[in-house]
Amino acid sequence: MLHLEPGWRVLLRRGIRRGAVSLWSERDWGGNLAAFTGIFILVQILGVGLAITLAAERLLEERTAVHLEMREGVSDGRISEIIIDLRTLPYVSRADLVTKEQAYNAARESDPGLIGFLEQYGLPNPFHDSITVTLEDAGSYKALLHAVESGPWNESIDPEFFSTTNTEREYIEGLMRFTGGMRALALLIICVGAATLIAIVVTLGKARAMARTEEVLVERLAGAQSATIVLPFIVEATLLMAIAAVVSMSLVTLTIAASHALFPALSAPGALGELWSEVRALLKSFLPTALVIELICIPPLATLGTWLGIGNCIRSPRIAIT
Repeated sequence: MLHLEPGWRVLLRRGIRRGAVSLWSERDWGGNLAAFTGIFILVQILGVGLAITLAAERLLEERTAVHLEMREGVSDGRISEIIIDLRTLPYVSRADLVTKEQAYNAARESDPGLIGFLEQYGLPNPFHDSITVTLEDAGSYKALLHAVESGPWNESIDPEFFSTTNTEREYIEGLMRFTGGMRALALLIICVGAATLIAIVVTLGKARAMARTEEVLVERLAGAQSATIVLPFIVEATLLMAIAAVVSMSLVTLTIAASHALFPALSAPGALGELWSEVRALLKSFLPTALVIELICIPPLATLGTWLGIGNCIRSPRIAIT
């Protein structure tokens, strides 16, 4: 075990200084820095993937709007009663009336071909009055469907609503399961990345200890504390990992900033523009927090990896020179 005797502050300062000087003077750590940077980039990209799944779930929950289309001939008073009843349900966020005229005008913008066809042949307005119900979350579809089926509004709602809502519910629940699975997979790979970092630190510690065998031997013969011997190696690994974390985060941040130019589909009018805008809003707070967490986790990872790598070299009884 690592043990610091009295005067540990001096030993700590000396160990940190020796590690930093050794890392700067030898300058043979390019390969290790590249490996650390690659692992951190992978972990941070997976973090962006987590943000994407969270943004997708948020958008799905925001899009949990159900359209209750009324039967032909339902009075305005009856529709108002249904709206009031719907607003009292705990899982309903909003309930708004959409008249058939409003639906027709909305279709003029969303599907001008259909409206052009209707007007060309003088066909009547095919839309009915409807109620747009916004749910608190995607999991409330089933509850709303049960309330509509068993409630007093059944005779006022178009029967086609039930089959359509079932299809929408199954689709959204499938997407939620998919995003949940992707989030679990990303977390698993992040854990694997942490284990890989420890393995690289173990290899780094062994290699640098072998390169400085005489120095370690002299310290053992002089009766140096185990912490005094291992601390410079911990400092070297910590500095390399910290540099790699900052460099990789900078690269990931620059890529995200240039995403609109690199991938046109992520721009505002693009197919994924709305999703990416939500992701960017999450990343504004997520990336700085992720970097702080990484920097906090680096010293423990470096300590564990270094001790696993060279612990056997310093566990033998010390020989004091008298």
